[in-house]
Amino acid sequence: MRRWTVVAPVLVSLGLAGCFERIVEPADVFGDVHRGETYSPASTMIDDWYAVEAIDAQTYAINEPKSSQYNTSYLLVGETRAVMFDAGSGERPAGSRSMREVAARYTGNKPITLILSHFHYDHIADAAAFDDVTLIDRPDIGAEITDGIYTIGPLESHAMDWRPLKVAGLIADGDVLDLGGRTLQVFNLPGHTTESVVLFDRHRNQVFTGDFVYRHLGGIIAFASGSDLTAYKENSTRLLHLTHADTLFFGAHGIPRFDRDWLALLDRALDTMVTGHATYRYVAHYLAPGMPWRVQQDGDLYIYTTPLVDPHLFWSKWALLLVATVSLLVFYSLFRIVRWSLTPIRVDRSGV
Repeated sequence: MRRWTVVAPVLVSLGLAGCFERIVEPADVFGDVHRGETYSPASTMIDDWYAVEAIDAQTYAINEPKSSQYNTSYLLVGETRAVMFDAGSGERPAGSRSMREVAARYTGNKPITLILSHFHYDHIADAAAFDDVTLIDRPDIGAEITDGIYTIGPLESHAMDWRPLKVAGLIADGDVLDLGGRTLQVFNLPGHTTESVVLFDRHRNQVFTGDFVYRHLGGIIAFASGSDLTAYKENSTRLLHLTHADTLFFGAHGIPRFDRDWLALLDRALDTMVTGHATYRYVAHYLAPGMPWRVQQDGDLYIYTTPLVDPHLFWSKWALLLVATVSLLVFYSLFRIVRWSLTPIRVDRSGV
Protein backbone atom coordinates (compact mmCIF):
# COMPACT_ATOMS: atom_id res chain seq x y z
CA MET A 1 0.00 0.00 0.00
CA ARG A 2 2.86 2.34 0.82
CA ARG A 3 4.17 2.03 -2.71
CA TRP A 4 0.95 3.48 -4.14
CA THR A 5 1.40 6.50 -1.88
CA VAL A 6 4.45 7.22 -4.04
CA VAL A 7 2.91 6.33 -7.42
CA ALA A 8 -0.40 8.18 -6.95
CA PRO A 9 1.05 11.68 -6.43
CA VAL A 10 3.24 11.27 -9.52
CA LEU A 11 0.26 10.28 -11.66
CA VAL A 12 -1.85 13.10 -10.24
CA SER A 13 0.92 15.64 -10.97
CA LEU A 14 1.12 14.51 -14.57
CA GLY A 15 -2.65 14.75 -14.88
CA LEU A 16 -2.65 18.37 -13.74
CA ALA A 17 -1.18 19.42 -17.10
CA GLY A 18 -4.65 19.04 -18.60
CA CYS A 19 -6.42 20.99 -15.87
CA PHE A 20 -5.31 24.53 -16.66
CA GLU A 21 -7.98 27.11 -17.29
CA ARG A 22 -9.33 26.94 -20.83
CA ILE A 23 -10.54 30.39 -21.75
CA VAL A 24 -11.40 29.76 -25.39
CA GLU A 25 -13.01 26.92 -27.28
CA PRO A 26 -12.81 26.30 -31.06
CA ALA A 27 -16.22 27.93 -31.53
CA ASP A 28 -14.89 31.19 -30.09
CA VAL A 29 -12.80 31.94 -33.16
CA PHE A 30 -15.89 33.01 -35.07
CA GLY A 31 -16.79 36.05 -33.00
CA ASP A 32 -20.39 37.08 -33.70
CA VAL A 33 -21.20 34.20 -36.04
CA HIS A 34 -21.40 30.45 -35.57
CA ARG A 35 -19.34 27.90 -37.43
CA GLY A 36 -20.96 27.24 -40.79
CA GLU A 37 -22.59 30.65 -40.97
CA THR A 38 -21.38 33.25 -43.44
CA TYR A 39 -20.26 36.52 -41.89
CA SER A 40 -21.59 38.48 -44.88
CA PRO A 41 -25.09 38.17 -46.38
CA ALA A 42 -23.53 39.23 -49.69
CA SER A 43 -21.46 36.04 -49.90
CA THR A 44 -21.89 33.58 -52.76
CA MET A 45 -21.62 29.91 -51.77
CA ILE A 46 -19.54 27.54 -53.89
CA ASP A 47 -19.54 23.77 -53.38
CA ASP A 48 -21.32 24.29 -50.05
CA TRP A 49 -17.89 25.13 -48.66
CA TYR A 50 -16.57 28.48 -49.90
CA ALA A 51 -18.35 31.77 -49.19
CA VAL A 52 -17.02 34.38 -51.63
CA GLU A 53 -17.60 38.04 -50.84
CA ALA A 54 -16.73 40.84 -53.28
CA ILE A 55 -15.02 43.48 -51.15
CA ASP A 56 -14.90 45.55 -54.32
CA ALA A 57 -14.96 44.81 -58.05
CA GLN A 58 -11.40 43.41 -58.00
CA THR A 59 -11.02 42.13 -54.43
CA TYR A 60 -12.57 38.92 -53.11
CA ALA A 61 -12.60 37.35 -49.67
CA ILE A 62 -12.85 33.57 -50.03
CA ASN A 63 -14.09 32.42 -46.65
CA GLU A 64 -14.37 28.83 -45.41
CA PRO A 65 -17.19 29.16 -42.86
CA LYS A 66 -17.26 25.44 -42.06
CA SER A 67 -13.52 25.19 -41.39
CA SER A 68 -12.41 24.74 -37.79
CA GLN A 69 -10.52 28.07 -37.87
CA TYR A 70 -13.02 30.08 -39.97
CA ASN A 71 -10.31 30.73 -42.55
CA THR A 72 -10.35 33.48 -45.16
CA SER A 73 -8.04 33.72 -48.18
CA TYR A 74 -8.02 36.67 -50.58
CA LEU A 75 -8.05 37.07 -54.35
CA LEU A 76 -6.66 40.41 -55.56
CA VAL A 77 -7.22 41.04 -59.27
CA GLY A 78 -5.56 43.51 -61.62
CA GLU A 79 -6.02 44.14 -65.33
CA THR A 80 -3.33 41.67 -66.42
CA ARG A 81 -2.82 39.26 -63.52
CA ALA A 82 -4.07 38.31 -60.06
CA VAL A 83 -2.66 37.37 -56.67
CA MET A 84 -4.11 34.65 -54.48
CA PHE A 85 -3.19 35.32 -50.85
CA ASP A 86 -3.19 31.91 -49.10
CA ALA A 87 -4.39 28.56 -50.37
CA GLY A 88 -7.07 27.25 -48.05
CA SER A 89 -7.39 25.40 -44.76
CA GLY A 90 -7.17 21.85 -46.06
CA GLU A 91 -10.54 20.91 -44.59
CA ARG A 92 -12.65 21.14 -47.74
CA PRO A 93 -14.63 17.97 -48.47
CA ALA A 94 -13.62 15.53 -51.17
CA GLY A 95 -14.96 16.54 -54.57
CA SER A 96 -15.04 20.26 -53.87
CA ARG A 97 -12.99 22.62 -55.99
CA SER A 98 -9.49 23.66 -55.02
CA MET A 99 -8.72 27.24 -54.07
CA ARG A 100 -7.04 27.59 -57.48
CA GLU A 101 -10.24 26.51 -59.28
CA VAL A 102 -12.39 28.87 -57.21
CA ALA A 103 -10.05 31.78 -57.92
CA ALA A 104 -10.20 31.07 -61.67
CA ARG A 105 -13.96 31.78 -61.65
CA TYR A 106 -13.18 35.43 -60.93
CA THR A 107 -10.03 36.01 -62.98
CA GLY A 108 -10.91 34.73 -66.44
CA ASN A 109 -7.71 33.79 -68.27
CA LYS A 110 -5.45 36.01 -66.18
CA PRO A 111 -2.46 34.25 -64.62
CA ILE A 112 -2.68 33.79 -60.86
CA THR A 113 0.32 34.14 -58.55
CA LEU A 114 0.05 32.49 -55.14
CA ILE A 115 1.60 34.31 -52.19
CA LEU A 116 1.40 32.60 -48.81
CA SER A 117 0.94 34.70 -45.70
CA HIS A 118 3.04 32.06 -43.91
CA PHE A 119 3.66 28.32 -43.99
CA HIS A 120 1.29 26.96 -41.33
CA TYR A 121 -0.86 24.00 -42.38
CA ASP A 122 -4.16 25.89 -42.44
CA HIS A 123 -2.96 28.33 -45.12
CA ILE A 124 -1.13 26.09 -47.60
CA ALA A 125 -3.53 23.25 -48.37
CA ASP A 126 -4.00 23.85 -52.12
CA ALA A 127 -0.63 25.50 -52.71
CA ALA A 128 0.53 22.67 -54.97
CA ALA A 129 -2.34 23.43 -57.35
CA PHE A 130 -0.71 26.75 -58.32
CA ASP A 131 1.97 26.84 -61.01
CA ASP A 132 3.19 30.29 -59.99
CA VAL A 133 4.17 30.53 -56.33
CA THR A 134 6.09 33.60 -55.18
CA LEU A 135 7.82 33.43 -51.79
CA ILE A 136 9.28 36.15 -49.63
CA ASP A 137 12.98 36.59 -50.31
CA ARG A 138 14.74 35.52 -47.12
CA PRO A 139 18.14 33.80 -46.90
CA ASP A 140 16.66 30.84 -45.01
CA ILE A 141 14.06 30.32 -47.76
CA GLY A 142 16.29 30.96 -50.77
CA ALA A 143 18.89 28.49 -49.48
CA GLU A 144 16.31 25.69 -49.45
CA ILE A 145 15.05 26.09 -53.03
CA THR A 146 16.35 23.30 -55.24
CA ASP A 147 15.52 23.11 -58.95
CA GLY A 148 12.69 25.58 -58.45
CA ILE A 149 11.12 23.57 -55.62
CA TYR A 150 10.74 24.73 -52.03
CA THR A 151 9.47 22.08 -49.63
CA ILE A 152 7.57 23.15 -46.53
CA GLY A 153 8.49 20.72 -43.79
CA PRO A 154 6.40 19.52 -40.84
CA LEU A 155 8.19 21.80 -38.38
CA GLU A 156 7.27 24.84 -40.52
CA SER A 157 3.69 23.81 -41.23
CA HIS A 158 2.95 22.17 -37.85
CA ALA A 159 1.54 19.24 -39.80
CA MET A 160 2.65 15.69 -40.54
CA ASP A 161 3.48 15.91 -44.23
CA TRP A 162 5.93 17.62 -46.60
CA ARG A 163 4.61 20.20 -49.09
CA PRO A 164 6.69 20.81 -52.25
CA LEU A 165 5.97 24.14 -53.96
CA LYS A 166 6.81 25.15 -57.54
CA VAL A 167 8.52 28.49 -56.95
CA ALA A 168 8.34 30.95 -59.84
CA GLY A 169 10.14 33.74 -58.02
CA LEU A 170 11.07 35.56 -54.86
CA ILE A 171 10.02 39.02 -53.78
CA ALA A 172 11.86 41.15 -51.26
CA ASP A 173 10.46 43.03 -48.29
CA GLY A 174 9.07 46.36 -49.51
CA ASP A 175 8.93 45.40 -53.20
CA VAL A 176 5.87 46.22 -55.29
CA LEU A 177 3.88 43.80 -57.45
CA ASP A 178 2.27 45.29 -60.56
CA LEU A 179 -0.98 43.51 -61.45
CA GLY A 180 -1.85 45.95 -64.24
CA GLY A 181 -3.71 48.99 -62.97
CA ARG A 182 -3.22 47.76 -59.44
CA THR A 183 -0.11 47.51 -57.27
CA LEU A 184 0.54 45.60 -54.05
CA GLN A 185 3.44 46.29 -51.72
CA VAL A 186 4.78 43.19 -50.00
CA PHE A 187 6.15 43.28 -46.45
CA ASN A 188 7.89 40.56 -44.49
CA LEU A 189 6.79 41.10 -40.87
CA PRO A 190 8.20 38.38 -38.59
CA GLY A 191 6.49 37.77 -35.28
CA HIS A 192 3.84 35.12 -35.71
CA THR A 193 6.38 33.31 -37.91
CA THR A 194 9.65 34.43 -39.49
CA GLU A 195 8.20 34.32 -43.03
CA SER A 196 4.97 36.18 -42.21
CA VAL A 197 3.85 38.33 -45.16
CA VAL A 198 1.46 41.29 -45.28
CA LEU A 199 0.13 42.85 -48.52
CA PHE A 200 -0.70 46.57 -48.78
CA ASP A 201 -2.81 48.07 -51.56
CA ARG A 202 -2.07 51.74 -50.96
CA HIS A 203 -4.51 53.03 -53.59
CA ARG A 204 -7.44 51.19 -52.00
CA ASN A 205 -5.99 51.63 -48.48
CA GLN A 206 -6.38 47.88 -47.86
CA VAL A 207 -4.01 45.71 -45.83
CA PHE A 208 -4.18 41.91 -45.93
CA THR A 209 -2.49 40.60 -42.81
CA GLY A 210 -2.70 36.79 -42.79
CA ASP A 211 -2.03 35.64 -39.23
CA PHE A 212 0.24 38.54 -38.30
CA VAL A 213 -2.84 40.21 -36.85
CA TYR A 214 -6.48 39.12 -36.98
CA ARG A 215 -9.47 39.68 -34.77
CA HIS A 216 -11.27 36.81 -33.10
CA LEU A 217 -11.68 35.41 -29.62
CA GLY A 218 -9.37 32.47 -30.27
CA GLY A 219 -6.44 34.76 -29.60
CA ILE A 220 -3.21 35.78 -31.32
CA ILE A 221 -0.75 32.88 -31.44
CA ALA A 222 2.84 33.65 -30.46
CA PHE A 223 3.84 30.19 -29.29
CA ALA A 224 4.70 28.58 -32.64
CA SER A 225 8.26 27.50 -33.36
CA GLY A 226 8.83 30.56 -35.57
CA SER A 227 7.34 33.09 -33.15
CA ASP A 228 9.43 35.98 -31.82
CA LEU A 229 7.95 38.49 -29.37
CA THR A 230 10.59 41.16 -29.93
CA ALA A 231 10.19 40.96 -33.71
CA TYR A 232 6.41 40.93 -33.28
CA LYS A 233 6.53 44.20 -31.35
CA GLU A 234 8.94 45.83 -33.82
CA ASN A 235 6.79 44.87 -36.78
CA SER A 236 3.44 45.76 -35.24
CA THR A 237 4.90 49.24 -34.72
CA ARG A 238 6.21 49.22 -38.28
CA LEU A 239 2.77 48.34 -39.65
CA LEU A 240 1.20 51.11 -37.59
CA HIS A 241 3.61 53.60 -39.16
CA LEU A 242 2.88 52.28 -42.66
CA THR A 243 -0.88 52.64 -42.34
CA HIS A 244 -3.42 55.32 -41.49
CA ALA A 245 -6.35 55.76 -39.13
CA ASP A 246 -8.80 54.91 -41.93
CA THR A 247 -6.89 51.91 -43.34
CA LEU A 248 -9.02 48.77 -43.78
CA PHE A 249 -7.51 45.55 -42.42
CA PHE A 250 -8.40 42.02 -43.51
CA GLY A 251 -7.21 39.05 -41.45
CA ALA A 252 -7.17 35.32 -42.07
CA HIS A 253 -9.46 34.08 -39.27
CA GLY A 254 -12.77 35.01 -37.75
CA ILE A 255 -14.75 37.90 -39.22
CA PRO A 256 -12.09 39.32 -41.55
CA ARG A 257 -12.53 43.08 -41.27
CA PHE A 258 -11.07 45.09 -38.43
CA ASP A 259 -9.68 48.59 -38.03
CA ARG A 260 -6.35 50.06 -37.05
CA ASP A 261 -7.37 50.38 -33.39
CA TRP A 262 -7.07 46.60 -33.07
CA LEU A 263 -3.51 46.72 -34.42
CA ALA A 264 -2.72 49.52 -31.96
CA LEU A 265 -4.07 47.36 -29.11
CA LEU A 266 -1.86 44.47 -30.24
CA ASP A 267 1.14 46.80 -30.36
CA ARG A 268 0.53 48.04 -26.79
CA ALA A 269 0.06 44.51 -25.47
CA LEU A 270 3.26 43.30 -27.14
CA ASP A 271 5.09 46.25 -25.63
CA THR A 272 4.14 45.14 -22.12
CA MET A 273 5.36 41.63 -22.96
CA VAL A 274 8.78 42.54 -24.35
CA THR A 275 9.45 45.12 -21.60
CA GLY A 276 8.64 42.61 -18.86
CA HIS A 277 5.50 44.33 -17.59
CA ALA A 278 2.92 41.79 -18.75
CA THR A 279 0.65 39.97 -16.33
CA TYR A 280 0.36 36.36 -17.46
CA ARG A 281 -1.95 33.48 -16.66
CA TYR A 282 -1.25 29.87 -17.54
CA VAL A 283 -4.02 28.36 -19.63
CA ALA A 284 -4.78 25.58 -22.09
CA HIS A 285 -5.33 26.35 -25.76
CA TYR A 286 -7.41 24.22 -28.11
CA LEU A 287 -4.74 24.26 -30.86
CA ALA A 288 -2.16 22.65 -28.55
CA PRO A 289 -4.02 21.34 -25.49
CA GLY A 290 -1.16 19.35 -23.99
CA MET A 291 0.86 22.36 -22.89
CA PRO A 292 0.15 25.15 -20.38
CA TRP A 293 0.63 28.37 -22.38
CA ARG A 294 1.14 31.86 -21.00
CA VAL A 295 -1.58 34.30 -22.00
CA GLN A 296 -1.54 38.09 -21.84
CA GLN A 297 -5.06 39.52 -21.95
CA ASP A 298 -6.19 43.05 -22.71
CA GLY A 299 -9.97 43.18 -23.03
CA ASP A 300 -10.96 40.96 -25.97
CA LEU A 301 -7.34 40.57 -27.06
CA TYR A 302 -5.52 37.41 -26.03
CA ILE A 303 -1.88 36.78 -26.90
CA TYR A 304 -0.64 33.26 -26.23
CA THR A 305 3.05 32.57 -25.90
CA THR A 306 5.38 29.86 -24.63
CA PRO A 307 5.59 28.84 -20.95
CA LEU A 308 8.35 30.17 -18.67
CA VAL A 309 10.51 31.70 -21.41
CA ASP A 310 10.03 33.49 -24.74
CA PRO A 311 9.66 31.45 -27.96
CA HIS A 312 13.24 31.86 -29.23
CA LEU A 313 14.50 30.23 -26.03
CA PHE A 314 11.68 27.73 -25.65
CA TRP A 315 12.25 26.33 -29.15
CA SER A 316 16.06 26.49 -29.10
CA LYS A 317 17.98 23.26 -29.57
CA TRP A 318 19.33 23.45 -26.02
CA ALA A 319 15.85 23.80 -24.55
CA LEU A 320 14.60 20.92 -26.67
CA LEU A 321 17.56 18.81 -25.55
CA LEU A 322 16.82 19.67 -21.91
CA VAL A 323 13.14 18.77 -22.34
CA ALA A 324 14.06 15.49 -24.02
CA THR A 325 16.51 14.64 -21.23
CA VAL A 326 14.06 15.49 -18.46
CA SER A 327 11.29 13.57 -20.21
CA LEU A 328 13.46 10.48 -20.48
CA LEU A 329 14.36 10.74 -16.80
CA VAL A 330 10.71 11.14 -15.82
CA PHE A 331 9.61 8.17 -17.90
CA TYR A 332 12.49 6.08 -16.58
CA SER A 333 11.59 7.02 -13.01
CA LEU A 334 7.94 6.18 -13.62
CA PHE A 335 8.96 2.86 -15.14
CA ARG A 336 11.06 2.03 -12.08
CA ILE A 337 8.31 3.14 -9.68
CA VAL A 338 5.62 1.12 -11.45
CA ARG A 339 7.88 -1.89 -11.70
CA TRP A 340 8.71 -1.60 -8.04
CA SER A 341 5.03 -1.22 -7.08
CA LEU A 342 4.11 -4.38 -8.99
CA THR A 343 6.90 -6.51 -7.54
CA PRO A 344 5.47 -8.98 -4.98
CA ILE A 345 6.66 -8.41 -1.42
CA ARG A 346 8.40 -11.51 -0.13
CA VAL A 347 7.64 -12.36 3.51
CA ASP A 348 10.25 -14.24 5.50
CA ARG A 349 8.37 -17.11 7.16
CA SER A 350 11.44 -18.87 8.54
CA GLY A 351 10.70 -17.52 11.98
CA VAL A 352 14.29 -16.53 12.42
